[in-house]
Amino acid sequence: MIHEKLSRRTTLAGAALLLLAVDCQAQGPPEDHSCTVDFAVEYTQPYGKDGNNFNSGGGFQTGGGFEVWHPAEAGHRASLYLTANFLYTRLAATAGALAAAKSSDIMELATATSARGSFYATTFDPTFRYALNRRTNLYLVGGFGWFRRGVEFKADGSATLTESGAGTFGKADANSGVFDFGGGANFGLTRKGGPMLYAEARVYRGLAINNATTLLPLSVGVRW
Repeated sequence: MIHEKLSRRTTLAGAALLLLAVDCQAQGPPEDHSCTVDFAVEYTQPYGKDGNNFNSGGGFQTGGGFEVWHPAEAGHRASLYLTANFLYTRLAATAGALAAAKSSDIMELATATSARGSFYATTFDPTFRYALNRRTNLYLVGGFGWFRRGVEFKADGSATLTESGAGTFGKADANSGVFDFGGGANFGLTRKGGPMLYAEARVYRGLAINNATTLLPLSVGVRW
């Protein structure tokens, strides 16, 4: 009797350990895709001097890359990717910045009724990923690239049959380098890999002629 009870307990304990081992194995990180692509919508808050010139606004970003390193051991959690990213965001000028432009020495701006800034950035970014489990990994990203800040003014006029009455004028564009850095998290939709949802915060800091521009885009999108 004692032997039977001991045998049952041993069997149950062995089964429990087996289930625990299977569960722990299921929590291990999956193999990442060697190549990756992504697309996201973003909400941008400007800082620096341009924080006074523009309101927050929206846009999109897209990118892709490939894995360049991971440990040789099975079940590795860390990996390094080389990625490229494109950002576009459009921000409306503040009332104060528009009033200052209209009162400047540039006479054609006196009739402006609105102004918007368009910001473009293309960067090349090493990206470090660390898997927490099969569905979630965190990452850090940072790099350097090209940046463009453009501003256009608009004025309303009398509409005709052939013209809407709204005109665009006073465009000004400036190109420079840019630094970017940030981080985020990928959330797998299944435990077997495949598409992931991701959330990211990144900072773009313009250089040279655009050194008054600092952008903080918050992005949510899909990554494969």
